[in-house]
Amino acid sequence: MPRSLRYAVLVPLSVLGFYVLFVLPDIDLGWPGGLALLAGAWTVWYLLWATLQESAAAAKAGESAAPVSPGEQRAWIGAAFTAAILLYYALRGPQMVAADGTMAPEASAIGRHIGMLVVGWLVVMRVLRGRQRDTVELDERDRQIEARAGNWARCGLSVFVIALAVMLAFSPLERLRWAGPVAVSIVLVCGLIATSLLEYAVAGVAYWRDRRGS
Repeated sequence: MPRSLRYAVLVPLSVLGFYVLFVLPDIDLGWPGGLALLAGAWTVWYLLWATLQESAAAAKAGESAAPVSPGEQRAWIGAAFTAAILLYYALRGPQMVAADGTMAPEASAIGRHIGMLVVGWLVVMRVLRGRQRDTVELDERDRQIEARAGNWARCGLSVFVIALAVMLAFSPLERLRWAGPVAVSIVLVCGLIATSLLEYAVAGVAYWRDRRGS
């Protein structure tokens, strides 16, 4: 099957699998149904990952295209997983707060789903590092890109913290009824995830521009 057709099939299925597993309300399918759904989603994600690796190998073999460096691959994978975690956390985060402002019972299930995404991220990175064992891990260009992306992330985190502090300090009390300890902690975690996403995205774009210019 041509790669373009595989992308056309696998990308929507990957988004659908993420939506069904992590965004839809919990549906009791029994352990066989839940296991089948999880296995199907991970199979689709693995096939998409394998197709991406095939595209990267084809680009590396081509004379007109510069190869995708290990740093760029790690940056885009990190951006994809942090974007998925941030999207899920933003969609399901309000369900973690009960009516009285305390932690809701749904918080444990939401935490397990986030843990699944983090474990998947670690597994993918471990497989990637195993395949890149014989390549250069870090050079001067990588250090410059990482430093630039880190500066963007620090600036983004500073802006987020200052904006949150100003909002909490100067907003009328009737507008801060939502700002209980659990809700504020969710907002803070979302900010940390967003700045991490910014760091990975800036690094990925920097690698991509450098590769396009080479």
